[in-house]
Amino acid sequence: MMQFMAIRQQLLEQINSGQLDPGQKLPSERQLAEAFHTTRVTLREALAVLEAEGRIYRLDRRGWFIAPNPWRYNPSDLIDWTTDFAAQGGQFAIQKETTTLASAEMSQQMHLPPFSAIYQAEGVVSSVGVPVGYVRTYLQPDYYPQHQQQTMSEKLSANVTIHQCHWTSRWEALEGAPMAALNVAVGTPALKLERHWLIERAGQLQAIRVDEEWWRQHAIALSSHSR
Repeated sequence: MMQFMAIRQQLLEQINSGQLDPGQKLPSERQLAEAFHTTRVTLREALAVLEAEGRIYRLDRRGWFIAPNPWRYNPSDLIDWTTDFAAQGGQFAIQKETTTLASAEMSQQMHLPPFSAIYQAEGVVSSVGVPVGYVRTYLQPDYYPQHQQQTMSEKLSANVTIHQCHWTSRWEALEGAPMAALNVAVGTPALKLERHWLIERAGQLQAIRVDEEWWRQHAIALSSHSR
């Protein structure tokens, strides 16, 4: 077995046995390298594998920490960010709400004429005070007309009948606004989710809400159920 995989296995055994608790900070990389009689390059290979597996996470300039159990997340469920993650110990905070010009792609998806305005909101989901998810939501104004007088929770729970949800996921290296919101280094990997909420209108499916989400590896475990 490669040395970095042997180190990964030893750390994993301590995590699985409960000797290392969720949220607990690991010793410094120098201390760990000395404890395992290895170089910091080899140690970082082991830590990178555990991070990719969602078992540890890194905070910029603070070090490595043991990851909590991931939240169960069904992307096909319509989520009220303010309340749904609270049941699992999460917190949601709005960072920005605005009316903005729809992109050409968004106009096409929402069947809007060129230069139409759409509602956009951005927020951060945190676990034990650590940001783990960055959310950007777009709403079609014809179906959310009173957004200026509503709270975010009221906007996202408006009485609109959704016909279908289409979602995709991929891994993405963080940069820009998601990177800053999650307080991580550029290039940190994250799970990117895109969810399109569709209604049927005049025999066609039309998006009236689009969610773009970036999640750190340890934050969520995707799950679904058949109906």
